[in-house]
Amino acid sequence: MSGLLAALAVVAPCILVAAVWYRTDPFARPREQRAEPIDGGRTDDATPTPTTDGGTVRAKPLGPRRWLTTVDHRDVGLLYLAFGTIAGLWGGMDAMMMRTELLTPTVSVWNAETYNALFTTHGITMLFFFAAPVFAGIANYVIPLLIGADDMAFPRINALAFWLLPPALLLARAGIVTELVGKTLEGALGLVPPSVLAWFGGPGAVVDPLLLLEPPGVGWTMYTPLSIQSPNEQINLLLLGLHLSGVATTLGAINFIATIVTERGPEVSWADLDLFSWNILTQSGIILFAFPLLGSAMVMLLLDRTVGTTFFTVDGGGPILWQHLFWFFGHPEVYILVLPAFGLVSYILPKFAGRELFGFRFVVYSTLAIGVLSFGVWAHHMFATGIDPRVRASFMAVSIAIAVPSAVKTFNWLATVWNGRVRLTAPMLFCLGGLALFVVGGITGVFLASVPVDLLVHDTYYVVGHFHLIVMGVIPFSMFAACYYWFPLITGRWYNRPVAVAQAVLLTVGSAVTFLPMLVTGMDGLPRRYATYPEAFAFLNQVSSAGAYLVGLAAVLWLFNMVQSYRVGPPVTDDDAWNLAETDQRAREWHHPSGRPTQRAPAVRDPATEGDGTEADTGGGAPTDETPAEPDRPSALDRSTRDEQIGGRGPLRLVAAVTVAIAVLVVAGRLLFPLDGFDSTTEALIRTLNRRLLLVAVPLALLVEGVLVYAVVRFRGGVALRTPENKPLEIGWTVATAFVLLFVAVVSYQVLGSPFVAAAPEPERERPADAVEIEIVAEQFDYGVRYPAANASVADADVIYAPTDRPVYFEVTAEDVLHSVHVPALGLKQDAFPGQWNQIRTRLLDTGEYRLYCAEFCGVGHSRMRTTLSVVSPDEYRDRVDAIAAGNASAAVAKTSPPSARAG
Repeated sequence: MSGLLAALAVVAPCILVAAVWYRTDPFARPREQRAEPIDGGRTDDATPTPTTDGGTVRAKPLGPRRWLTTVDHRDVGLLYLAFGTIAGLWGGMDAMMMRTELLTPTVSVWNAETYNALFTTHGITMLFFFAAPVFAGIANYVIPLLIGADDMAFPRINALAFWLLPPALLLARAGIVTELVGKTLEGALGLVPPSVLAWFGGPGAVVDPLLLLEPPGVGWTMYTPLSIQSPNEQINLLLLGLHLSGVATTLGAINFIATIVTERGPEVSWADLDLFSWNILTQSGIILFAFPLLGSAMVMLLLDRTVGTTFFTVDGGGPILWQHLFWFFGHPEVYILVLPAFGLVSYILPKFAGRELFGFRFVVYSTLAIGVLSFGVWAHHMFATGIDPRVRASFMAVSIAIAVPSAVKTFNWLATVWNGRVRLTAPMLFCLGGLALFVVGGITGVFLASVPVDLLVHDTYYVVGHFHLIVMGVIPFSMFAACYYWFPLITGRWYNRPVAVAQAVLLTVGSAVTFLPMLVTGMDGLPRRYATYPEAFAFLNQVSSAGAYLVGLAAVLWLFNMVQSYRVGPPVTDDDAWNLAETDQRAREWHHPSGRPTQRAPAVRDPATEGDGTEADTGGGAPTDETPAEPDRPSALDRSTRDEQIGGRGPLRLVAAVTVAIAVLVVAGRLLFPLDGFDSTTEALIRTLNRRLLLVAVPLALLVEGVLVYAVVRFRGGVALRTPENKPLEIGWTVATAFVLLFVAVVSYQVLGSPFVAAAPEPERERPADAVEIEIVAEQFDYGVRYPAANASVADADVIYAPTDRPVYFEVTAEDVLHSVHVPALGLKQDAFPGQWNQIRTRLLDTGEYRLYCAEFCGVGHSRMRTTLSVVSPDEYRDRVDAIAAGNASAAVAKTSPPSARAG
């Protein structure tokens, strides 16, 4: 089955692309573009071009010296893009290797050590060395053009910030580099005579130092104390590399802030600043507060490893301190990556909707709100660590609230498409595909903000699916949209349109096929970071792997398209390449003095002939990716004067109707899925809450996705109406979103108030008389269990017993590193820290056998930490525990009795 899925995932898209390729002329040009441009459509290194360096006009050097010494913002931007592409392909290869291993439930392709290293390096590479540098490259190239600046505020610091990244990447991934060099050298030295190698101490003296470093396998979060105890010296280099990348990112953020604030042209006021620049400005502000903290934490961890300091020792609560420091950076980092993507969608989508962005000010305010709220949600990564329940509840409120500004952006994008003139170009397809995936990812994130549901799915594949639907749904999609949108500006040539469309379709389908099944496996309790998994999850894992291959094929198509189009693509002969002047969407970068030289003056439009479809009307515009409808045929909706206000009061009525419908669903959920009170099991409470949330979330997601599809189909072609201001509508859907999230908060707090979920520490004397206490001690890589009432214990427990119909208190701790006790079928999850006892309180009503996992990453044998929680009747529980106690007593007698004469 896995082989068949893999073959279909690769062969079918190849056939599709080949059919499109051979049935079309991929580089077809309109008649008016056949004339050769003045400079051949591109600038070669052999022809020095004028540029700026802090306001001084000079000629660029020739050849490699240009790229090694440049301080021009466009060249630095291209260097960022090239570096990010290499890092992204490298990190993507890690993901392909992981998904290949997960085709089978057992470890059959790589070993467990390799799998652990892969998900460590994949996360670090994609977050620190792919997404952030690519966005920095795009911003470097276009922001000075957008704001009317000659260059970045500090050109030399700009170049320095980039040149810190290549050594940072080499330090972070030195283990795989030295291992590759060492293995290659080991094979080559076999051809050298031994007498020659003896002068150097033999082959081992040459090769062994290169094999000392191994790819790190401690997880990309580097939780202590595992990251301190690991003897792999590569972790020290990884910390240095990440610290260096943080310095580079901070330098870049300072430069962007200074450039946007001080270098704007006289015609660019704050009100005229484009949304991409607003998002980069907000992102840079987050970086200034987040990255220095990460750098400090990295230095402290490095000192703990090398000097013997005690910042993160167990005695001082160091493992919890590391999580607070890391996630204070880690969750703002999500918005550091997502905000530029939001800005690109907000900037590019209106160009191909034929109208201004709806609700510009609301989108700006939502961006600033995200920047502020992003620092108040970090502890939702720590709901299972045993932190104070009151702190946990407050972070749940902020984590739910931060969904409001993201929802506002989504609705503004939909309103922009509505009544627009949608052109399905490649950039627009990527914007729409990313938006469709982002809707699902955003709604699933609300579930994770609810403490009870988070306890159920924390550290499962549900988190992996949600996170990747967000970052994969909007970050690479916006990057590809920007790449194709500005490709004519950067290269002076057109890309291959059929391949670009095929890539957009493959990436959208591949992302959905990869990550949607993870939501299902995660809800069923499959822990993440497991190289092996139960056979029951094999099919959905194979589906996810097949989708991952589609994503990989889409990346290959993009790379092929970029190289071939740069080499042989038709030259662009107009500085209004996308025909944006026709809808008053033409932006500054296409005619800025620092941009590419204008190759042909824009056509002068005659009002008398405008819109008649003549060549003068097209002005040598771009080859579009679709056949547009007749522009002068307005629909009945277009002819309505009330549509100039997007339906007048109609949208408000729609928002009111949706709000009422959600209220009805809330009431229905309360009637259909009542909370049984505190006598229910933990699992029943959380599952009931989950069903209530699904009853609202699923119709809402289907509604948004349906509106998006309808708007694209309905308003493709036609005549775009001007974008009006409709503050009541914006306030309406903001309030409606807040109402939905308020419902999530209220029902979550209802369940959180249950003593079976709150897990608040309490004096032992307040426990019920029939309460049962079970102590679980985790260590690498098994669980020990103790039953204090019977003075019984098992060192390496295959089965842990618990009674039904009794309040059960699981006290959990760890002997060495961070572990967890996770019983997904019962809704039980609690982290186990060295030196700290955490508590799980529940009541079990049904007998049965339930899988118990370690969900937190604890080392190379992490996936071996599985045992069984056996829920039995109270009488059987006493019998089983008494038998264990008797066995302990017999073992103690045998251990202390003197040896017999025969034994002597």
